[in-house]
Formats: sequence, C-alpha cells, structure tokens
Amino acid sequence: MPENCLPTIELDPTLAVPIAAVPSAFRKFFSMPVVLAALLVCLTFCLCSLRFSDPDTWWHLKLGQEIWQTHSIPRADHWSFTVYGHPWTPHEWLSQLSMYATYRLFGYAGLQLWLCLLASAIVAASYTLSYRYCGDAAIAALGGFLTFFFATVGFSLRPQLIGYLFLTIELLVLLRAFRGKPRALWWLPPLFLVWVNCHASYPMGIGIFGVAVACGSWTHAQGLPRRRHLLTTFTLSCLALLLNPLGWRMLFYPFDTFLNQHDNLAFVPEWFPPNVHDPRGLGLVLVLGAIGVAGLMRRARASAFELLVFVPVTFLAVQHSRMLFAFGIVAGPLVSRMVAEHRGARRRRPDHWPTNAFILLLAAALCIAKFPGTAQIQANIESSNPVKAVQFIRLARLPAPMLNDYAWGGYLIWALPEYKTFIDGRADIFDWAGVLKRYRGWAALTEDPTRLLDDYRIGFCLLPVRGRQAVVMRHLAEWEQVYADESAAVFARRPA
Repeated sequence: MPENCLPTIELDPTLAVPIAAVPSAFRKFFSMPVVLAALLVCLTFCLCSLRFSDPDTWWHLKLGQEIWQTHSIPRADHWSFTVYGHPWTPHEWLSQLSMYATYRLFGYAGLQLWLCLLASAIVAASYTLSYRYCGDAAIAALGGFLTFFFATVGFSLRPQLIGYLFLTIELLVLLRAFRGKPRALWWLPPLFLVWVNCHASYPMGIGIFGVAVACGSWTHAQGLPRRRHLLTTFTLSCLALLLNPLGWRMLFYPFDTFLNQHDNLAFVPEWFPPNVHDPRGLGLVLVLGAIGVAGLMRRARASAFELLVFVPVTFLAVQHSRMLFAFGIVAGPLVSRMVAEHRGARRRRPDHWPTNAFILLLAAALCIAKFPGTAQIQANIESSNPVKAVQFIRLARLPAPMLNDYAWGGYLIWALPEYKTFIDGRADIFDWAGVLKRYRGWAALTEDPTRLLDDYRIGFCLLPVRGRQAVVMRHLAEWEQVYADESAAVFARRPA
C-alpha cells in the first residue's frame, strides 16, 4: 500500500448523523437573543434573591393559609381590633392561595423562588415583546432592561407580580394577533378569568384590549383579526371577569382605590408621585424626554394603539410611583422599536455557539450560587421585622390591645396571631373605617399622642426603636420602655 493512501472504511448508512442538523438545532437555543434574555433573567434572579422584606408579604400569606384551611374566602376582618367585623374585599385571593401553597410545600425557600421566577418571567417576556417589536436582539435587550429597571419598584413577594406578568402576556398575544395570527386572541378570555381573581390590575388589561378592539375595527388590512372576531373575544373576556367569588365588589375594588381611599393614597409611599432624586423617577423623566425629542425631530413614530396605551399608563406612573412597573412594561418595547428605526438595519454577526453555551452555563451557575439558603432567608426576615420583640411580647404576656407600627402589622398577623393588630398593610379597610386617618395624625405627631392611646385604651406599643413615635413615648409619664433591641422597642403603661 502506498504511504499516502488510507484504507477506505464503509459506514452503515443507518448510523449516519446529518451534520447540518446539529447546528440547526443549536441555532435557536445557543443564539444571541437567547443569551441576552438569559443575562436579563440572571440579573433579575440575583436581585430578587436578596428581597424577602416586603411588609405586605405576611398578611398575603396568612390569608392564603386561611383559604387553604377553611376552603372559604373571608368577607370581613378578624385580624385587627380596630376594624373587627368590617366588610373587606380580598381581591387577590387566588394569588395569596398560590403563595401559601408554595410555602406549605417548600417553605420560605419556595417563596423566595416564587418571587425570583415570576420576576424573571416578566423581564423575559418583556424582552421577547421588545424583540418582536424591533427585530434586533441587542436593542431588545435595552427594552428588557428598561422593564427591569422600572419594575424594581415592585419586585417583592406580593400578588402584583402575577398581575404584571399577565399584562406582559396580553401584550404579546395582541402583537401576535395583529401580525397575522388572530387565533391567539382566544387565549385572552381564560387569561382574564384568572387575572381578575389574582390582582386588581385587570382593568388596565381590559382597557388595553378595548383599545386594541377599537383600533382593529378601524383597520381592514388583510391578515388582521376581523371585527367580529375582536368583538367576540373581547366580550368573552369581559364576561370572564364576572366569574369571581365576590361579584361586583371585586370588579369595583380597583376604582374604589382611587375614588374612596384618599388617606391610603396620601399615606402609603408607593402611591406618592415619583421623585427625581430616586433613580427610577429620574429614569422616567429621561425616557419621556427622549421620546418627546424623537417625536419632535420626526425620528420616532407610534401607532394609534401605542399612543392610546402609552399615554394613560404614563399618566398613572407620573401620579403614583408603584405604576412605574406598568410603565416599564409598556415603554420598553416602544423605545426598542424607536431606537431600531433610528439606527436602521444592520448585519447580524454569526453566532459563536461555544461562547454562547458558556455564557448560558455561567448565568445558570450564578443564579444557583446567589440563591439564598435557609439561614440567609431567616436573617433577611429578622432584619426587617420585629422577630425578637414578638418573642418578648409572647413570653411577657403584655395586656392587650396593642398599638403597632403600620409596616409591622402584616408580620404580626402571621407571627403573633394571639394579639389583634391596631393597623396593618390592608390600608383599604382602615381607610374605609377612618382608622387610617387617626393613625396618620398620631404617626405624624400632629395631635396629642395620648389622645389616641387613651381613646383605644392601648395596653402596649410596638414601634421602631429609632422612630420619632418611640422618642415621644419615652417622654410620656404614663408609659415606660420595657423592651428594646436593635430594631424594635416595646412600651407599656405604668401601673396606676
């Protein structure tokens, strides 16, 4: 055999692997759009892994526990002594049930994962929406980051995460329907059926759908949903809202927040207007300024649907900082498309799969490494709640009733159920009963502090140790500090 000749090896054709199929299979999973989405998810996951400190988490969890155990939804308060028996609207009952089910099955670590996964899903869905708007992965990452940036105002263990995830899904469905897939609209009626029982943001969703119906009815381009199709799915979505256990009270609640809960809006900081000293408030100004300049220079365009959605959501965000979450979801895709149109088409570089695969593995490893253990979660809970003070109150058996700090009311409902709270994070019911107004005056020291203490015959107070209310309590002759730690102080009446 000559030196340069190699023997011929015949292969069984049944064992042959189509080489072209391997890159084709990897192209989607290890592509740059997936890598950018994974990086945004990693950023969101790592941030939320540090957040187990929202004061409203606890009463949401307690309500879910009661629904789980009693198989019924409470219609009146029984956690406080100030509004005991007052009618109440638990409008987020399904989300709260899911929170408690997660806790029951997986403990606090499961709740932490619940937060991380839902927040990551919102950012990933917003990135997908931006990518479909602009067709450029890098620019879509800007839209996804804008959503992440403004959503940090609401990344917490609360039902609102489910509501905003549904909002993002709705926008994806509408975009798909108006790009030649009208059957996608049939996903919206079941979406609203669940949404109305999870969070009070559903009016925003049904309003956006209504705008889409109006705009779609004016357009008769081929491939768009027909008017009859739009009206049918919209009508079914409206009827789905009626399928809730509380009837009209559930439907009216979101409007009651703005019409009748004046003390709530004036007292709870998340209802305050954004502050330019806060990064998100400054970001709102910059985004609106950039969009305005682009519009004046005719470098940006927007459809009637986009304007009719963007303007009301922006108005809400300017009025209430908690609405920055929704603003980020709506603004991110719009900004992405405007940037892409200004920049123009550009050639996409071929994906380097080994590098992309390494980045994906690194992002997954970082998420796993940053996820907190049981000890760290417990430390986070203790850093934001009066855990040690609750143990003291239970052992000392202090005489009720109790006056507690507003932010700690939810934790007391969960951790100290033997004592009724004075007030807690359910600002709505305390606003309706007038208790929140009294508490606002006491907390702001605009009236004689002893008046409220005497009117409600308070036996002891649980307050932040460095708060101004605690400073005042130390100077009241009838009261003495019986406990203090690094975060909380307990004051009891002196014996007569």
